[in-house]
Amino acid sequence: MFKCDGFRRRRKAERPAEILEAAFDAFAARGYAATRLEDVAARAGVTKGTIYLYFSTKEKLFEEMVRSHSAGLLADADAILGRIEGASANRLRGFLRFLYGRCVTDRRGREILRFMIADGKSFPHLVAEHYRDFVLPLLGMVSGLVDQGVAAGEFRADLPRETVRVVIAPTLFLSVIRLIFGDAPPVDEEAYVDAHIELAMTGLLAAPT
Repeated sequence: MFKCDGFRRRRKAERPAEILEAAFDAFAARGYAATRLEDVAARAGVTKGTIYLYFSTKEKLFEEMVRSHSAGLLADADAILGRIEGASANRLRGFLRFLYGRCVTDRRGREILRFMIADGKSFPHLVAEHYRDFVLPLLGMVSGLVDQGVAAGEFRADLPRETVRVVIAPTLFLSVIRLIFGDAPPVDEEAYVDAHIELAMTGLLAAPT
């Protein structure tokens, strides 16, 4: 009996995450407007009433789904930043490759961007929150790498004010291309990433003395 009670408690604790995962798949497949809570419930293997135990409305479910996926990506970004070693230029190269992997190659990263573009007008507070709690911290990570490079003499000291946004911008561009066109026209993603990083380093690196 105790084992059964423990199993039930564990399943109950896991259920919100399972519902959020099902919600992601449902919203990605049908879009926010066309998705019903019944669709999410069917994917999660629960009743519609069970969803209401954790999320009071479809809007709240959508918002929490976006938050949870964005928070997970940001946590992974922070973790990878702590593992990349070497000079600032090498760390920035590695971090940019991580961003491409998670924001372009990984379907989840692309879909979060799609949600923001397609449904952002209906959720202005969520867009503002996403910018504050996800975009700005991500920019801060890149800014920190650039600042460290400048302090170490690796990067130019006269970099323009918006350098960090320009360094990240090509990842967003390729994400949008993938969202709109899929694989047509084809883009050599590896060559694209290499070209981006080479151009970024050309602009960032200080002239040899």
